[in-house]
Amino acid sequence: MKRHDTEHDRMIRSLRAHPILGHLAHVTRIFLDTKLQYVSPRGWIAVSPNGDIWLNGKRKAEPAAWTRVIALALVSLGFGLVRRQEPSDLWEIACLLLADRFCEVHKLGSLPEALLYKKIHLAAGGAESLLSQFCVAECGPELRKWHASLVGERCFFFNFDAPPQLNKWQVWGGRPDWPNLLAEGIASGVGRALEVAAQTNNPGGAFKPLTRALRAKRKLMDHYPLLGALAASFDIEEDAKLCNLYGIRIAAIDVGARRIWMNPAAGLSDTECLFVFAHELLHAGLNHASRRRGRDALLWNVACDFVINGWLVEMAVGTAPVGLLHDASFAGNSTEEVYDTLAKDIRRARKLATLRGVGVQDLIGEDEGALFTDAERYCRQALAQGVDQFTHGSRRGFVPAGLIEEIRSLNQPPIAWDVKLAQWFDERFPPPEQRRSYARPSRRQSATPDFARPSVVKPSEELRRSRVFGVVLDTSGSMETRLLGKALGAIASYAMARDVAAVRLICCDAQAYDSGWVEPERLLDPFSLRGRGGTMLQPGLDLLKQLADKAEFPRAGPLLIITDGYCEDMITTAMDHAYLLPQGRHLPFRPVGQVFAVV
Repeated sequence: MKRHDTEHDRMIRSLRAHPILGHLAHVTRIFLDTKLQYVSPRGWIAVSPNGDIWLNGKRKAEPAAWTRVIALALVSLGFGLVRRQEPSDLWEIACLLLADRFCEVHKLGSLPEALLYKKIHLAAGGAESLLSQFCVAECGPELRKWHASLVGERCFFFNFDAPPQLNKWQVWGGRPDWPNLLAEGIASGVGRALEVAAQTNNPGGAFKPLTRALRAKRKLMDHYPLLGALAASFDIEEDAKLCNLYGIRIAAIDVGARRIWMNPAAGLSDTECLFVFAHELLHAGLNHASRRRGRDALLWNVACDFVINGWLVEMAVGTAPVGLLHDASFAGNSTEEVYDTLAKDIRRARKLATLRGVGVQDLIGEDEGALFTDAERYCRQALAQGVDQFTHGSRRGFVPAGLIEEIRSLNQPPIAWDVKLAQWFDERFPPPEQRRSYARPSRRQSATPDFARPSVVKPSEELRRSRVFGVVLDTSGSMETRLLGKALGAIASYAMARDVAAVRLICCDAQAYDSGWVEPERLLDPFSLRGRGGTMLQPGLDLLKQLADKAEFPRAGPLLIITDGYCEDMITTAMDHAYLLPQGRHLPFRPVGQVFAVV
């Protein structure tokens, strides 16, 4: 008698037909744990090292949700993460975050509402680096709650101590190479997507041969794990008329539109096209457009070209076209160093040719706005993912150490506000130089009581009094007590550690209130603040200027302004100053001093 086709069977069939997960799903057994022997009653899934996946047979969900949940297990196997490592709960959270980010990028199902969580920054380095980060800085309660919602009271990875049991596929072919199966699935999925793209303009069904640019894109995705994910996210424009209209001699890239322009009239060979395509991808992945930061646009583009081409020549990616910018003397130099060298002879540098042409950039399109920012973030993460696959995967080919270092540095989490504030204090209050003198009573050591030794001389009173700074504190009604406490606590701690004598505290709401000189340790004690009305910072700055005119405050004294950003549209001061604002808030004007976002 024919067995009825269950929803479980249909889901497994669809997974095995999936272009990316199919290779993994074919050698994986997926069971419904109706007796809840392996899966927690509150959990969703569990996976064993031999590739068996157990699902909670009593839980109901949409097919897209089960696809994402099963994909987390398959991708964990494909990344080689299903192994024992302590602490086990933090290791599972790190693995699941990486697997979920991969699933999200490749649109593998969707998380059910019960498993949604706040996205966090994933630094380069794989699950091991994320585990180290969790061990140093405690993993947040939201992520622990998300992990508990997925696995319940049990573990995601289980059955490590049981003897390995091979299923029928594994008996025939040996234990599967999970990472290689995932890599084959990605390559197969990308190949199908390119074939569909190649026949988009040919609805009759006849196969249209791939152009050189499309062949280069496909080869990068199939054979270069560093650039594969990045190459898949860019479209190619090969209209010779449009290229001539925009003055694109060989190639150019529009990061915001995720489009690479390749001029077919340039007459590039297959290997030259591969080199040029990789060149433009590195422009996007290394965020060259946003890293310019006020530098001359053309010189910066040329400096980036010198560095990129040097790396691609080392990596032996295709063949460099004749006349491409390459100078062996720049080997090992950063883009900023090359820019400084070119700036010494600007007239000569402006005559150099990028891939777009002489005197023009091959970085085109808008370099600001939400679309551009999102595109650069994706490119940066895709390149970091490529480094992880290269480092922990097959390690095919060669990648220069300088390129790996630059990719990883771009994906490091931003420096915390309190660390930046500490650096700000260090720059303005360096530790006083220690001096020793025999003028004071000498101290003697028990080992050598007959030798007189100099004592450390404390800084002079004049020097000690010069180590002061001002604080303009927004005490309006909109200021949160938590922000006041956190900012004042950090300021007091750093001031005390750097021998700061006193702080001139000015409270501001609609007017300014001089609280006089306050010792740093007093900022840690509860004390009453005046104000809690409207917000006007300029009166406080004017009051400090008046004090400086009366020699009651140093004119060069540094100044910290603590506010929530709800203030007047413009303030002016000639003093060295910085701002402390809550994270996510902005000043209604362009600040001159540094801005520290208090988390």
